[in-house]
Amino acid sequence: MCAESHETNVATAESGWSALRAFRSRNFSIYFAGQLVSMIGTWSQMLAVSWLVWRLTGSPIWLGVTGFAMQLPTLILGLAGGAIADRYDRLGALRVAQFLAMLQALALAWLALTHSIALWQVMLLCAALGTIYAFEMPMRQAFLADLVGKEELLNATSLVNGMTHASRVLGPVVAGIVVAWKGEAACFLLNAAAFLAFILALSLLDRGSIAAARERVEPIVECIREGLQQLRMIRDARLSIALIAVLAGIGMQFTTLMPMFADEVFGGGIVQLGWLMAASSAGSLCGALWLAARRNSERLLALAAKCAVVFSAALISFGISPSIYPAICLLAVMGFCFTVSFSSMGTLMQIEAPENMRGRMMSLYTMAYVGIGPIGYVTAGFVARAIGAQATVAVSGVLCVMASGWILLKAREKGLRVIVGE
Repeated sequence: MCAESHETNVATAESGWSALRAFRSRNFSIYFAGQLVSMIGTWSQMLAVSWLVWRLTGSPIWLGVTGFAMQLPTLILGLAGGAIADRYDRLGALRVAQFLAMLQALALAWLALTHSIALWQVMLLCAALGTIYAFEMPMRQAFLADLVGKEELLNATSLVNGMTHASRVLGPVVAGIVVAWKGEAACFLLNAAAFLAFILALSLLDRGSIAAARERVEPIVECIREGLQQLRMIRDARLSIALIAVLAGIGMQFTTLMPMFADEVFGGGIVQLGWLMAASSAGSLCGALWLAARRNSERLLALAAKCAVVFSAALISFGISPSIYPAICLLAVMGFCFTVSFSSMGTLMQIEAPENMRGRMMSLYTMAYVGIGPIGYVTAGFVARAIGAQATVAVSGVLCVMASGWILLKAREKGLRVIVGE
């Protein structure tokens, strides 16, 4: 019995270390640390911007317009961003993107500190940041495989997703404390400093051990056409894009209404808003770590669709939640399911993508994930004004469970299966 117990403990320990195996790469460790700091600043700024807009307008419609301004550029420019990610040096381009994003944060901070900030300025700067991210996100996602190679891509992707959601836990809590103490400008300055930390981390990477992207001579339009052709050739990628669009366009509408829930529904303020966002992020972190510990990735699309159905059911319950305490628990469940679903689909698309098309395939993923969101955000704002935030979220949950259930049935019908070796 003692020998069996010892073997079980060793196996458990090895499994735990296996979930962290991407950290064997020095480059990945440095990149991970730099992006963690950057993402904490980013989530702090996003919450501060939402609260600023709510404070200036008191309107759920303007909350939706803020999300629209931030994410619409990804829908318009995402394919071009993916083509550029496959054409040019990703490391150098990432540095430029982080520098431009830092300037945007500094502009917000200056306007807030001088008490001259107006709603149109917030919208313009949100659109500017969205334009930067339209090019930066496919580049950053494709760059991950350059760091660790395809053999460790699933593990590295899960760890980065876990880090992203850990920052979503810390960022809103930090923002709630900092905004209550020193105002929104302090969060914007914090984000600018975080971008600087990421730029420093990128500068410390060993460039010689990073796989270089092949310089391409085809016109951008031709590169985009090749990417769309590749999508048509992969059946599970097409269903993945459809599921991403459903969750982003319908399921994630609730995020833009969170200030309204914190204030009007639950009778709180910026601190309560921070805890609501942190609950969702805590669930997301658990989902990312659970996925990172998986040693074998089978039926990723079916797994993603199942989690989407559970997410939708929890969303309906959140919409009719009577108080903040069950809402926090439901947000944690939603965060877990959402992350497992999106991480599974993102990993599937990277595995299926040819080496020279990762940027373009990930741009399609980003367009569905980020670019479709603005349509849902604006719709949610108008609907919430008419029928209230709770009814809006409950209805979106019903629509989402129907759509994700249909995609789950289609995935099972086709017998789709992606297997990655141990």
